[in-house]
Amino acid sequence: MQNEFQLQQNSSPSDGKEEDMAEVWVAFSIVPCVIFLYINCVMLYTLRSKPVFRETSRYLLLYNLLLAETLQMALVQMMFLLAVGLVFMTRLVCLLVLIPTIITTVTSPFSLAVMSLERYIAVCFPLRYASIVTVPTTYGAIAVVWAISNANMLVRVIMLTDLDARPFGQFMGIICAKSNIFQLKIFSEFESGFVCAQFVSVGLIIILSYVGVMVAAKAASTDKVSANKASKTVLLHMIQLSLSLSSTLVS
Repeated sequence: MQNEFQLQQNSSPSDGKEEDMAEVWVAFSIVPCVIFLYINCVMLYTLRSKPVFRETSRYLLLYNLLLAETLQMALVQMMFLLAVGLVFMTRLVCLLVLIPTIITTVTSPFSLAVMSLERYIAVCFPLRYASIVTVPTTYGAIAVVWAISNANMLVRVIMLTDLDARPFGQFMGIICAKSNIFQLKIFSEFESGFVCAQFVSVGLIIILSYVGVMVAAKAASTDKVSANKASKTVLLHMIQLSLSLSSTLVS
């Protein structure tokens, strides 16, 4: 009885309030994520349900971007729940969780660049659009985007294997996070260089595509309605790229 009385004295009301606030913040994170995942899954199903979507390059690129961001959202949310629940794991299991997360994160900006180029070709080269932007070339562009993302991850894994002496079977006493797996300074330098090159190249492609579409929109021989729609679409891609960059700056 005395021990129970001491435990009651030691436990303050503030501890309960902190736990309640933590639960509120967890729910605040989970509920919007579930809603967005549901919306994304509905859109993914819709884009694969009709032949016109499966045979149009514009919608194929949209499906690829949406798929990458849906997988990224689900994986990041899973890692968040593991961190909140203080679920620890071995370095190998954590690495296997991080691999698809990093790959999908890298895929999205390059997908935006390809989508901007598609709109640029549609407005500036309308007569050659059907011969340039075909379903096979679209799948080829998507394959190149995923190949770059996988190559980036492969380099990380090779560097981790060669430079980090810690065994992959070692149990981690901390949460699974990118910064806790890739701890050496060379990894942060590699990531900084890759992210800079990625966003500079993708940003230039989107900006040049936007300028090209705006110039074409002022030309008398161009369909001004479609050109204006394309310029708004490319501008939206620039906003998406900015949001992607902001998420990259915070690990």
